[in-house]
Amino acid sequence: MKIIHCKNDKRLALKKTFRILDEEYYKSLKIDDLTIVTFSKIQSLNPTNSIIINGVERLKKIESGNVFLHNIQCESPFYAQMLWDVSHQLRVGCYLFIEEELEVEQFLDKDYYRESFELVETINNKIYKYKKIAPLLIEQDKGLDCWSFCIPVGSGDPIFLNRCIERILEIDVPKKEIILCGKPHPDFKYFQDVKVVDDGGDGKINHLTKKKNILVENAHFGNICILHDRVLLPINFYSAVLAFGDDYPVTGFQSFYFQDKYNLLPRKYSDFNTIAQDLTQAIDINNVEKKDTKLISKFFYCYQHPARSRFGHDYLTGSLYLTKKNLWMKYPQNERLFWDDYEDIEYGIRMSSYGVPCRINPHAITQSMNSRSVIHYYGYVATNNIRGKVTMSRCMLEHLPFIRRKPLFRISKEEARQRIYTFARKYGASKQTLLQVSCSTMSGLSRYLIIKKVIGDITVKLDLIDSFMADFSYYILCEPMAPNEYEDIIRIMFSSASPKTKKKTLVMSFILNNQLFHSFSTSPFYKKNDDWFIKKCFWSTFGNFISAVNLKYFIPGVYFPQSLKKVYQCLKDTTLWKA
Repeated sequence: MKIIHCKNDKRLALKKTFRILDEEYYKSLKIDDLTIVTFSKIQSLNPTNSIIINGVERLKKIESGNVFLHNIQCESPFYAQMLWDVSHQLRVGCYLFIEEELEVEQFLDKDYYRESFELVETINNKIYKYKKIAPLLIEQDKGLDCWSFCIPVGSGDPIFLNRCIERILEIDVPKKEIILCGKPHPDFKYFQDVKVVDDGGDGKINHLTKKKNILVENAHFGNICILHDRVLLPINFYSAVLAFGDDYPVTGFQSFYFQDKYNLLPRKYSDFNTIAQDLTQAIDINNVEKKDTKLISKFFYCYQHPARSRFGHDYLTGSLYLTKKNLWMKYPQNERLFWDDYEDIEYGIRMSSYGVPCRINPHAITQSMNSRSVIHYYGYVATNNIRGKVTMSRCMLEHLPFIRRKPLFRISKEEARQRIYTFARKYGASKQTLLQVSCSTMSGLSRYLIIKKVIGDITVKLDLIDSFMADFSYYILCEPMAPNEYEDIIRIMFSSASPKTKKKTLVMSFILNNQLFHSFSTSPFYKKNDDWFIKKCFWSTFGNFISAVNLKYFIPGVYFPQSLKKVYQCLKDTTLWKA
C-alpha cells in the first residue's frame, strides 16, 4: 500500500487539516495494489510521498491499480481536478474508493462519470467502492500530437486574423489543421492554408456559440483549440500542452493585453474567471435562455487566480478553450445564447454541473491583440489574489499619461468622425454642431467634448429610445455597452427624469469615461491598421522586461512558476511585433 500525502499550497492561505489517517485501519481492509491519496495527517512510521497541490498542478503517475481518495472533498478546493486526474489514469476493471467524513455530493454520480463507474458496495457505511467499467469519454481522444485550431470569424478587416493564422502555422505541432467558421474578408491572406465552413447566418448577428459548435463538428482531430481571431498563441504551444499532460479538462492559458506601444502596461485580459453566486441555485443551468442574462449580469464575477479553485463557480472566458472533441460534442455550447450573452459563464458552470472542471495551463501565455474598454475599470481589473481576497489591481505605470497608448478601436479617425456626424444629423443637431463635428481632431478629449456637444443639442422621442440606444452604441461608443450598464441607462431613459438628467446620464456613462481614460490626449482611432503592432527597439525590450518583473512579483491574480527569464521570454514570444 502506497500513500500520497497531499498538502494545499501554503500561499493560498487555506486552513490546515485537523483530520488523521490511521494507516493500520486501511491495511486491515486488505485491498491489493492500492494507493491512498489524502490531505489528512498520517499516523505511520513509514515514509510517505508528499506533494503540493494547487490549481495548476496535476496529479500524475499513479502507478497502482486501485486508488483510495480519503477526505479529498472535505479537505481541499481542488477535489474536482484531482478526481478528474485520478479517474482518467485508473484502468478499466480497477477500483476507486472514496471516503469523506461528511455526507457530501457523490461526484461519480455526475453525468460525465456515470456511465464509466459502477458503485459496487459501501464498506462500513462510509467507504464507497466504485469499479471502473468503461473508459471515460475523452480517453477516446488520447494523445497530444494532433490538433484542430478552430476560429469563429467575421467579415471585417483581417489584420488580426492574418497574424493569428500566421502564428498557428509557425507552431511546431506534428499534425494540425486550421478551420474557420464564417465569411472572412477578401483580404485574408491564408485561404489556401485553412478550411472555411459556413455558419448559415446572414452576418448581421454574431451567433458565436453556433459557430464554435460547427467548428468542433468539422474538426478531424481529438485535440481542439478554439480561439478568437484576436488571440496570439504562444510559439511554445506544443511543449506547453505536453508539460501539462493529456486527459485535460476544459483548459486555458493566462492571457494579457498590453495597452501601450512598448509593452509596459500589461492587463490581465479574458482568461479565467469566477462568479460569486451559485448560478445553479438561481436558474436552471441546463435551460438558460437570453432572458436569464439580465439576472446573470447582476452577479459579481472577477478574475480567478490560476492557482486557486472554486469548483462550480469558476469558468474560462470564451476567448480560448483547449478541449477534447468528444467532450465538446457531448456538451456543446448553448446556441440559445449569442455573443455577449454571458455564454462563457453559462458554459463553464454547466460543465461543472456535469463534473467537468476548468483550469489553467501555466506553461505558456497568450496575448490579446486588442481589447474592449468595458473589460476594465479605468485600468483596474477585479482579481481574486492568491490568498483568495478580491482586489482591484492595475500596473503601477498606468499612472503615467505620457506612455503612448495603442488605438482603442478598430476604426479610423475619419470613420469615427463620420459616425458621430451621421448620428448628430439623424437626431437633429444644429448646423453649427455638425460643422464642429466635421473639423474635430478626434483626440480622446476632443472626441469626448464633441460627443457632449452633440448629446446636448439633440432631441429624441420616447418611442424611439430603443433605436436611439442602438445608434448611440454603434455611432458614438463604437462598441457595445456591458449589459448591466445598458439596463441601468435604458431604465433612466424611459423614466420621468428630465431631459437634462437623461443627457447627463449618457455623457457620464462609465463606458464613455473609460474610453476617455484610455486615450485622453491621443486619438483612440488608428492611422494605419497595424498600429496595434509593436516595433522592435530598446524601449519594447525594456518594456517586456519591466512587465515580466511586474507580472511575476507585483501584479496580483497572475501565476508564473517559471524563472523571471522565462517569463520575459513568454512575453517576447507572444508580442505582436511589426513585420
